[in-house]
Amino acid sequence: MAKSTLRLDTRRPLKDGTYPIQIVVGHGTNIYLSTGIYVNANDWDAVTKRHIGKGAKRINDTLTTLLTTVGNRILELMEAGQWRKLTRPQIKELLTNLDLEKPTIGVPSLYDLIQSTLVGRATNTKYIAKTAIIRLNKFCGDCTKIYCEQITPVWIDDFYTSMADLAINTRAAYIKVVRRAVNYALDHDITTNNPFRHYRVKTEETRMRVLPIEKMRILQSLKTKYHYTEYRDMFMLSLYLIGVNMADLSVMTADNVVNGRLEYRRAKTGKLYSIKIEPEAAAILEKYKGKKHLLSCFDRCSNAKAYQGTLDNALARIGVPMLDKDGKEITARNGQRKMIPLDKKLTWYWARYSWATYAAELDIPKDTISEALGHSHGAKVTGIYIKYNRDKVDAANRKVIDYVLGK
Repeated sequence: MAKSTLRLDTRRPLKDGTYPIQIVVGHGTNIYLSTGIYVNANDWDAVTKRHIGKGAKRINDTLTTLLTTVGNRILELMEAGQWRKLTRPQIKELLTNLDLEKPTIGVPSLYDLIQSTLVGRATNTKYIAKTAIIRLNKFCGDCTKIYCEQITPVWIDDFYTSMADLAINTRAAYIKVVRRAVNYALDHDITTNNPFRHYRVKTEETRMRVLPIEKMRILQSLKTKYHYTEYRDMFMLSLYLIGVNMADLSVMTADNVVNGRLEYRRAKTGKLYSIKIEPEAAAILEKYKGKKHLLSCFDRCSNAKAYQGTLDNALARIGVPMLDKDGKEITARNGQRKMIPLDKKLTWYWARYSWATYAAELDIPKDTISEALGHSHGAKVTGIYIKYNRDKVDAANRKVIDYVLGK
């Protein structure tokens, strides 16, 4: 067993002339622990390692207790097989902070683990992790000081409860960020603690937001002004391209257009898409042709999330003009006309959901709809061997667009 003893550190006296008493632990090179006790050099017996001045009994009793506590801790670490595996800073930490079961020095924190899981991940996944960290810091103060050993099912429940102001699926997404970090730690032998072993993350089915076909036709033909025209056109472009994701669209260039088709690999799933560019989509792409990007809006705003947020705000307000009793358009003080929103909850994602709903209304086969949206279909084993003809998806998209246009 490693020896532990006492010494008076006479190298640097305090202003009052006293010196600190330290516990010395033999571990190759000695480890020195503070006792928090300071005495005069004349009151310390270097041979007996005892205090001989005023209040000696009280001080010596305290030192004996501290020495015994450190000795017991060393014995625990040896019996657990940790002593030879730990570094000197880790041993000093465990001998100093008896509440710790495992060291934190040199061990990645929850924040570090989350960052490790984001290597090579899609932009949206990184954004969710970033916002999850904000909520974690709000909950626990600083997730750079939280370690796997501190995460328990109760801790997870408390974190979930702290997000009562958020939607269920948003809370679930943030809990999954923590679970992914813990799984990373388990996979890399950083911890053996798995608080998610019997923990079920609560979610609810995402409700599909669909713009009724009558309102979609109004939106498509609506005479808009100012920036509303661009945002409406971007929404319709998404519909014409079978609900293309904003993050993917924002990084596309002219090179993604190949023989009249939009070809790209979706960042979220890695799936390769090839969508025929119908005349309606081609007209919008030409109207908003970019220099560096496929679309000019991403030449001026490279942050897809920021652009989508602004677009969603506009979509929630867009609608038919508000008229007075004489049938004239009502305008605001800034000169812009007031509108009656088609739907105050309308967002970019509705284009994708609406496309799928219209396709189903047109009796397009479910498997074709799934293929168009990039979803898996059928049994996993047989699905590997099923190769859908692009023509089926092209025909389905043309049928949906004609339906929207009332043809």
